[in-house]
Amino acid sequence: MTFFQQKIEKWLLRTVPERAVSQAFDLPAVVMTTDVGLHRTENQDRVAALSIDGTKGDRLKVVAVVDGMGGMRDGEKCATLALASFFTGLASSRGHIHQRAYRAISFANDSVFKFAGGKGGATLSAIVIDSRGATCIVHLGDSRVYSFGHNSRVERLTKDDSLAEAVGGHGRELLQFVGMGPEMQPFLGEIPKETKNLAITSDGIHFIEAPTLQSVLLNSSTIRSAAERLAALARWCGGPDNASGAFVDLPLLVQELLSPSEVNAQIWDPFGSLSFEMKLDNSGELSPLLQAPMQNFERPNEAKSPHLDDKKPPRESLPQANTKKNNKRKRKESVPKEDIQLEIKIEGNSGEDDGDNRQ
Repeated sequence: MTFFQQKIEKWLLRTVPERAVSQAFDLPAVVMTTDVGLHRTENQDRVAALSIDGTKGDRLKVVAVVDGMGGMRDGEKCATLALASFFTGLASSRGHIHQRAYRAISFANDSVFKFAGGKGGATLSAIVIDSRGATCIVHLGDSRVYSFGHNSRVERLTKDDSLAEAVGGHGRELLQFVGMGPEMQPFLGEIPKETKNLAITSDGIHFIEAPTLQSVLLNSSTIRSAAERLAALARWCGGPDNASGAFVDLPLLVQELLSPSEVNAQIWDPFGSLSFEMKLDNSGELSPLLQAPMQNFERPNEAKSPHLDDKKPPRESLPQANTKKNNKRKRKESVPKEDIQLEIKIEGNSGEDDGDNRQ
């Protein structure tokens, strides 16, 4: 495990309030929310954003929601490890954005499997964009990505890896998740052009009936109002599970990519931010944190993501959700590593925190 990954994990496992809705002053394009809910004692969701600012235009913005799988081993640890490994894989890799995303989720899958042996895992949904205009949706499990805009259409851009949605069966048991093992085939797709806003949610938010969820997104004039309303609504509907989401103003996030950062890498969650100053290699690029071999991406045809070559991910009308928590399970192996890091700075967000207003 790299120093970079260890620091992210430790930071994500720090003691924080039970809930928050936050919009960082230095990341105004993203609003993040999380809530332990009314029936859980531990928050196994993780929501965070990553900014990487290398030289030669190697800039990347990432927003991700991860949900540790209830009923399995160490949900909080698996979710934290999945997110930290995913971010580490993106920071260390080069090449096309889809290659980087595939290597990153493969590294996350390997890391969680190595820890839990298939007896624990997490879902992961994320969007990745770079300063060249390339975009990628990365998805595994039943967290979700929606596109929306004030008074415009709401579309779900991901399909749950559940019995019901993946193979037309019954029940919400997951067929795929981070930590399942070498059979993993993540969904990789592009963000549709002309997308204004994105919502990435855990099932503690999208358990809300689909027409209600759609109505909230349609009638929210800002990403902040969408985040606040859905966070409150999840509680009003009983708060049966951890509820987390990231809400993205995509044009603003793309605009932020064009502005150089004062640090090489920075991470935000609903409670604060973590900054890194990383070494540059001889070419002036950020030194890789691990060397992910190319064959991790170029797998045989039958093992590739079935969506990898699609220009757009599948879209569909909002389905009816139900309130039952998923049962989830599966397995995998090991991964290379390397050490890097110079300086770390931890800051609090300027966004509001609801942690003191608990039920």
